[in-house]
Amino acid sequence: MDLVTTGAALAVGKKIFGKTLDVISADIANLYQKGRDKIIEKVTSKIANIDDGKTANLRVTRDVFWNGSFTDEAICAEYFGGILASSRSIDGKDNSGVYYVDIIKSLSSKQLLLHYAIYSSLNKILTSNPDKIKLNPGQENELQKEQLFLSTNELLKIIDDNDFGRDLHALHAKGLIGDFQTDSHKLKNEQVVPNLKVSPKSLGIQLYAVAYNKLTEWRNFTTVNFGEFDDIESPNFYGQNIMELLDSAGIKDEEVQNKEEN
Repeated sequence: MDLVTTGAALAVGKKIFGKTLDVISADIANLYQKGRDKIIEKVTSKIANIDDGKTANLRVTRDVFWNGSFTDEAICAEYFGGILASSRSIDGKDNSGVYYVDIIKSLSSKQLLLHYAIYSSLNKILTSNPDKIKLNPGQENELQKEQLFLSTNELLKIIDDNDFGRDLHALHAKGLIGDFQTDSHKLKNEQVVPNLKVSPKSLGIQLYAVAYNKLTEWRNFTTVNFGEFDDIESPNFYGQNIMELLDSAGIKDEEVQNKEEN
């Protein structure tokens, strides 16, 4: 599809849609402008000095605006804005970001929210644990030994999707997460805590770093807290095992406590 409609196509469109075509064209133009401006706003917020003389790569810029401007979702603006900011260099020739644009544009806003929820939680956990300083995000075998537990109920609220299993499979298919499993932990009082266990992947960390314009710093994921986006909700309850997850939610379970101590 081209932004510029040929005269013949426009004539046919007029016959099919009549005045409706003008309304549709105006709506698309308005949506594009709104999405474009939001991306530009996010790019600006991710650059320390916009007068640094650097230029965004043309291929990345084209793909970002063409794919990212037709949505007003905040999470999309963060990721598209991040990769556009990451593509800036003195000569503007660094087009390595094209690969990440392809990943971002292939994911829905809900899938991006889920990706953000997973890696923002893991980033907080690892950077707050001195024992994880030497963990190398680039070593897949080492990285996949790490596990993240999240509250299923909280995730459903954040991404507003009752079938987030579909989104998990999408992230897994893209190589953004490793093995995952949903489960329900029964407390001693017979209440049940639905939870998700997931292992991270190096590519998932890279994409998370992209959103912050920190692609060149993705290996610092275990030592530097990348922070949070102001307008994107992130999980409050998380841990590297079920006990840590329960503790973060203020839930005490004697059975889990006994298992951990033994």
